[in-house]
Amino acid sequence: MANRFQIAPDAPAATPNAGHRPRTLLVGTARSLAQLAHLLAVADPLPDLVGCVLPDSALAEAEQAPGLPGGVVGRLSELEALVDECRPDQVLVSLPLAMADAIGCAAATLERAGLTWRFLPTLGDQLAGRTTSRITGGLPTKVGLSTGGFVCSPIDPTRLIDRQPRPLDERALRGCLTGKTVMITGAGGSIGSELARIVARFEPGKLVLVERGENALFEIDRELARVYPRLDCAAVLHDVTQRDRTFDIVARHAPHAIFHAAAHKHVPMMETHPAQAVENNFYGTRAIADAAHAAGAERFVMISTDKAVNPSSVMGATKRLAERYIQHLSTKSDTVYAMVRFGNVLGSACSVVPIWTRQLEHGGPITVTHPDMTRYFMTIPEAAGLVLQAGAQSSGGEVFLLDMGEPIRILDLAKRFVRLQGFEPNVDVEIKLTGKRPGEKLFEELAYHSEDMSPTPHASIRVWKTDPPTASEVEQTLATFDRLRNKSGDPRRTWRDATPDAIVHALRAAVPEMVHAAAC
Repeated sequence: MANRFQIAPDAPAATPNAGHRPRTLLVGTARSLAQLAHLLAVADPLPDLVGCVLPDSALAEAEQAPGLPGGVVGRLSELEALVDECRPDQVLVSLPLAMADAIGCAAATLERAGLTWRFLPTLGDQLAGRTTSRITGGLPTKVGLSTGGFVCSPIDPTRLIDRQPRPLDERALRGCLTGKTVMITGAGGSIGSELARIVARFEPGKLVLVERGENALFEIDRELARVYPRLDCAAVLHDVTQRDRTFDIVARHAPHAIFHAAAHKHVPMMETHPAQAVENNFYGTRAIADAAHAAGAERFVMISTDKAVNPSSVMGATKRLAERYIQHLSTKSDTVYAMVRFGNVLGSACSVVPIWTRQLEHGGPITVTHPDMTRYFMTIPEAAGLVLQAGAQSSGGEVFLLDMGEPIRILDLAKRFVRLQGFEPNVDVEIKLTGKRPGEKLFEELAYHSEDMSPTPHASIRVWKTDPPTASEVEQTLATFDRLRNKSGDPRRTWRDATPDAIVHALRAAVPEMVHAAAC
């Protein structure tokens, strides 16, 4: 059978019923077909539009896609039967190039039926500069996806959250970083690795990358070696909770500045692993902070979170516990200690964008926990840059708050994500509500009261004014958790005999502002 496939508009229309209005079936997403309908309204000859076929991933119901020419007649998996039923003279396919498998499915069906059909690139693909280069030999080539999956296009995070970062004070950063030995813990993570990239640009005397994940450490070390071949960079495979070795490493490298990004961050997971949360977020912070004091480091910056404010989760409470210890340490050390709080970082590992991307690649649905849930967001580069900026301007003991703008409703963010990929939410791709998870709030806070916040020289950074805990409060907290941690009396069995309930009870006593998630 001759290949009737054509790429419009390079080839002129040729229909079996020349001189008459050709019966035309449309295949595409609700958005692409709505856009195509405007063009077809002025076509010559004017086609007789008999209906629209949407992908199987779409909720292909006429009432959910109003205004489509001819109405929705069915799904792509039903195309063969629909062709027999509608008896079109031609079929116009206008699917996003991201949906290569769907295009291939339509092409194969129409070829078997012996119909003339044409592929029209969507307006979104044309505006983005995406071409039909994936379509070869008359049929779309496969792109390595499982059936029903989409190919997600990279999204500029600033478009997704409609936020542009303010410039950094590079002079202040040079004074803090250039020629200095800088240590970064959690250097293989999303924030830690971005901190390393920015620090490397400011020509430190030495950059020490501390990371317990072998693969993550390998990747950032290899990247920096390629981009900055003259950089003196030490990759240290280490878990900061190993206190004695942490002291040895800090003493050996003698960093001027330490940026502490290592932490457990996943709220639902830490609800069922409170011992691990306390060990990493509190004891790990305590170890590296004490080591900074012992080695005489100039400054130490701990990365905290908005979830430390009136925490409803184990993760948030452990970060607040770490903040309190750093504030206490600042009162008795020559090292300048600071903490930086911010909300969710768009694009970080296991955050919503990577999760939604994987879900879309599998054909959906996109999941959102609660329709009213809001979060603060900023991009990874902006967050990392402001962490360095806050550290450079610290005088000791501050809790810096990054200006996260206005909170964004997660459901709105999901819809924006779907639209930026060229689809229509709940028409081409379902958005499914799954329910709030353990420890989650519906909304997050960055500080307790706005009157307790003061401006800084940088417009995107504020300071939360708060008194540090007393020495007796810190001693009581340490004694409580040391008893739980070492309850078995065997150093090889830390936390083994401490129940999760006992650990959470101790957290609530040490962080009295901790609230129950159900109240949020």
